[in-house]
Amino acid sequence: MAKKKSAVGNELMTSDRVYDVAVIGGGASGCMAACAASENGARTLILEANDRVGRKICATGNGRCNLTNLHVDENCYHTGGGEDLSAFFARFSVQDNLRFWESKGVYLHDRNGYVYPRTDQASTIAEAFDKLLRAAGTEIITGIRVKDIEQTEGREGKVFRIVTNEGSHCFAKKVILAGGGAAGPQYGSDGSLYEIARSLGHTVNKPLPALVPLVSDDKDLKAAAGVRCDAKITLVCGEKSFRAERGELQITQTGISGIPVFQISSQASRALDEGKKVCAQIDFLPDFTDQMWEAEKERRLSEDRNCMLGVFFLGLVNRKVLALLLRKRELQAEKKASKVDEDTLISIMQDMRSFKVRVTGTGGFEQAQVTTGGIPLSQTDENLMSVRCSGLYLAGELLDVDGICGGYNLQWAFTSGWIAGKSAAGERSGGK
Repeated sequence: MAKKKSAVGNELMTSDRVYDVAVIGGGASGCMAACAASENGARTLILEANDRVGRKICATGNGRCNLTNLHVDENCYHTGGGEDLSAFFARFSVQDNLRFWESKGVYLHDRNGYVYPRTDQASTIAEAFDKLLRAAGTEIITGIRVKDIEQTEGREGKVFRIVTNEGSHCFAKKVILAGGGAAGPQYGSDGSLYEIARSLGHTVNKPLPALVPLVSDDKDLKAAAGVRCDAKITLVCGEKSFRAERGELQITQTGISGIPVFQISSQASRALDEGKKVCAQIDFLPDFTDQMWEAEKERRLSEDRNCMLGVFFLGLVNRKVLALLLRKRELQAEKKASKVDEDTLISIMQDMRSFKVRVTGTGGFEQAQVTTGGIPLSQTDENLMSVRCSGLYLAGELLDVDGICGGYNLQWAFTSGWIAGKSAAGERSGGK
């Protein structure tokens, strides 16, 4: 049975104990790595800073754990070096992920391709990992942080000496760094493993918040704070338009949020860090084709304008959104449409399709779901072993790989964890 103990006075942390594999971090990638290593016969240890493994998993998918997505293409992930991830997903695919959980008695269901545990409770996945690790004989120490890792000579050749914040230590033949990035410090992800990776020869691309709200210094935006509406958001960096996303937009006191905003936030975060001018272009009427919209504009302009602007534009956008568009022109909804020139009426309607919000920043890591940046994938081999420190493996968010919303980041965590764990245990075959 797995041993799960607190760090204080823990007899597991003794100087003469040598594990086959030590996994640093008990999140999604770390738990999967430990499962894969243990199930392949490795004597495995997990060191986790939180009081239990899988704590951050419990916060995913609004507490429901969107653990993968049936629809995957090259636009779902970003890597700092533009690497192709297909070889990794060929070894532990979406289908392998589904089979893994259902073979363990954790049944799943999907909503339009978004896959969740049948219970719709993220805690199901966290508790399942704890159960699987115990059954596989993994030793778990919680409430402990790793302070330093160094490679040294042992009785059986090179081993890693792992030192904790309390001064205790142990040894392992292989180490998997899977402690997450910098996003979600409230769940124990503090980015401390970046420094340990650096000490072992790695470089780190600057970690930045991703899947996060965007911040604007546009004070007029507050006129529409609290609005939730269907919209299409296009990211514009400099003069170039990038990806467009549609979904429920949320306008806040400080900027914009919601799934379509999260989807473009990784690229926005990097562009801002590079000093580029960034804005989000909002189409509040995404169902209209260009032809439909031209006909609608002509119809509105041909109507009697002896009415207030609020009536003239009635039925197109939320009243608060209209107030925002009018405020930009120092107008109010109570003003007569007949008192406003036609060019201004047309420009207001054009803003309904392409309103630009100046983006000046992002929410912090405490609001971010994932990190963009990290250790370049090019510094690992096909088994996710470091090319700079033999016997060291990297998995999950610590690597410079981030996905869009929809289960993609957990899929990468499981895929990378599985590959690293099986490889560290000495087997390279794909998933079950």
